[in-house]
Amino acid sequence: MFTPRKIAVALATALVLPLLTATTATAAPKPTDPPTPSIPQKYLDQPITWSVCSFDAQIKALYPQAPTTNCAKVKVPMDWANPTAHPDVEVAISYSKATGTSKGLMASNPGGPGGAGLTLSAALATDKPQLFSDFDLVGFDPRGFGQSTPLQCITTAEALNALPVTPDYKERTKLTHKVEKAEAKLQADACAATEFGQFVSSQQTVYDMEFIRALLKARQLNFIGYSYGTWLGGWYADTYPNKVGRFVLDSNMDWTHTQWDNVNFDPFSGQRRRDTQLIPWIARHADQITGLGKTPAQVLAKYNGIRASLVTLVKADESSVRGDGLDGNIYSAIYGNVRFIRATMDILVHDEFVKDPDAGEVTVQHVDRAWARLAPELQAFDTLAAIRARYGVSAAALTTAGLEAAQADSAKSVLADARETAARATSGDQPVNLGAIGTTVRCNDTAWNKDPNFYTKEADRMAKKYSFFGYMNGVPMCAYWNYAPQDRKLDLKGSPRMLIVQGELDPATSYEGSLRTHNDTKQVTRFVAIDDEGQHGQYIGSASACAEAIGDRFVFSGELPGKDQVCGTSPLPAELSVYPVKGPVDGKLVPLPKSKAGSLKVSPLLQQTLDRVANNTLR
Repeated sequence: MFTPRKIAVALATALVLPLLTATTATAAPKPTDPPTPSIPQKYLDQPITWSVCSFDAQIKALYPQAPTTNCAKVKVPMDWANPTAHPDVEVAISYSKATGTSKGLMASNPGGPGGAGLTLSAALATDKPQLFSDFDLVGFDPRGFGQSTPLQCITTAEALNALPVTPDYKERTKLTHKVEKAEAKLQADACAATEFGQFVSSQQTVYDMEFIRALLKARQLNFIGYSYGTWLGGWYADTYPNKVGRFVLDSNMDWTHTQWDNVNFDPFSGQRRRDTQLIPWIARHADQITGLGKTPAQVLAKYNGIRASLVTLVKADESSVRGDGLDGNIYSAIYGNVRFIRATMDILVHDEFVKDPDAGEVTVQHVDRAWARLAPELQAFDTLAAIRARYGVSAAALTTAGLEAAQADSAKSVLADARETAARATSGDQPVNLGAIGTTVRCNDTAWNKDPNFYTKEADRMAKKYSFFGYMNGVPMCAYWNYAPQDRKLDLKGSPRMLIVQGELDPATSYEGSLRTHNDTKQVTRFVAIDDEGQHGQYIGSASACAEAIGDRFVFSGELPGKDQVCGTSPLPAELSVYPVKGPVDGKLVPLPKSKAGSLKVSPLLQQTLDRVANNTLR
C-alpha cells in the first residue's frame, strides 16, 4: 500500500536531513497554547458600512454572473488577550452571498506572511464559478497589511544613511556579515517602533478570522490557504477545531514546526526547482530563446557569467543592477510554471544590460532587446508591458494592481528604496517608513536564536551547499526582536479531516517539510502529492487535473480520498510532455491518474494576487 513515507527516496533524505538535524535555531522551551479569548459583544454589535468593492467590476468582467462583492473595514482589538489595553485596529474584509444554496462561509489566504487577500476569494471563484453558487465568500487583508490597519516600520534617515553596504550578499565576507547584522537590527527596531508591531502575528490573525466568522453569523469556517495561508489554517484548526469546515491547505509550510525550520528549507527547495526544471526547460527551448545555451550546463554557465559581470560592475561603482537582485527575481518567478517565461526574461534582460551598462541601470532598450530574443510562441505567455513594469521602465499600460504584481520586492530592495528617501531628507531625524515587513509575523510566531553569528555561519554553510540562493536567509530581523513570541504546539485535537496538496518540486514550501507536517497530523490530514510538479499553488487553476478533481470533490461535496494519493501533472509551457525529475515522489510506485494538458492560464485577477505574493516573498 502506498504511504507518504514510501515516496521519500534516499536522494531527498540525503539532501534534507542536514537541514532537519544540524540547524536548530534555538533550544527554546516547548510552546504553550494561549487561552482562547472570548469576543467582546461590542465588536459583534459594531455597525458595518458596506460598499461595493473597487475590484467588483473586474470580477464581473471576468464572470458576469458573479454576485456583487462588498467591502468594509471592521474594528478588532489590537490585542485580543487585552482588548482594552490598546487602541482598536481595522481589518479590511470583502463579502458576497452565494447565488445558490449556501454551504457556508468560505475564506482564503494567499500566503506571505503579509499577503493581501481581500480579492482572493472572489478571484478564486472567477476561475472556479461553483464557489460563487455554493458559498458565501469572504476575503480579508490580514492585520498589518493591505487595506487593513498597516504595520509601520519606522526608522530615521540618519540610521539608514549609516548602514554599511556590500556589493554582493552571496560573497560571504566580514563585510557581508556586518551588513546583514546592521540591516536586521534596523528592521527589528523599525518594526517594533510602534505598539502594533508586537501584535502583528499569526495567533492574533487567527482570532481575527474567528471574529469574522462570528460577525457574519456562520456556523463554521471553510478555508483555502496557500503557502503561509496553510500556517494560518493549521493554527486556526488547532485553536478552534470545532469551527473547522472544509480546509484545503495547498503548498504547505511545515506548520507543525518553527518559522526558522521553514525558511531554512528555502535555499534547498529553491535550488532544486531552478536546477531540475527551469534550467533544463530553457535548454530544451534553445531554438526559441536566443543566446542562453542548448544544454543545462551551458545555460547555468551563462547565468553564472551574467551574474559575475553584474557584481563586477557594482564593485566598480558603474551600476546599481545587482547579481543578488537577479537571483531574487528568479527565485520569485519560478513560483509559477507560466512564469518560466518571466524568469527567462530576467536572465535575458540582465544579459542585455551587461552588454551595454553605460546607463548604470536597466532601460527600456534592454528590456525590448531581451523580449526580441524570445520566439512569439513564448511571448504569448507574458506581455512586454508587464516586463517593462517589472523593471520600472514603463507602467502606462498596467493598472496599479498589475504593476504591483509585476515588480519584484525584497527586504533588501525595501531598504534600497528607503535609502533613496533618506538621501533626500532635510534632517537626520526625519522619520522614514519602511512599510509593512512580513517577517514581523515570523518573529512574533516562534522563538528565534538571538545570536546573529548563528545565522551568518548558517548562511555561509548554505551558500557553499546551495550555490544558487544558499545565502538568501542571512541574518533575520528576528535575531534582534525584543517581544516574546506566541507559539503553539499543534496537535489538531478535535479537528475534522483536512486536505493537504503539495507539489514535489515547490521552490517556496518544500515537499519534505509538508510531508513532515502531514506525518505529525496524519490522524486528521489527507495528503495529495503531485509528481514532477513544482508550481507553488496547486488547487484551482492547477497543472494537475487529478489534484484539481480531488480538491473539487472535497470542497463541493465533502468527499476526501480514502487514503493518501499521488497525482500526475501536465507539461510546462510550450511543451507536449512532462519531463520526469528525480525527487522525493516516485510516480512509478502507483498508477498515476491521467492529467490533461492545461492552458496554464488562470483568471487574471487570481494571477495578479499570486504574483504579488511571490514578488514580496523575501520581504
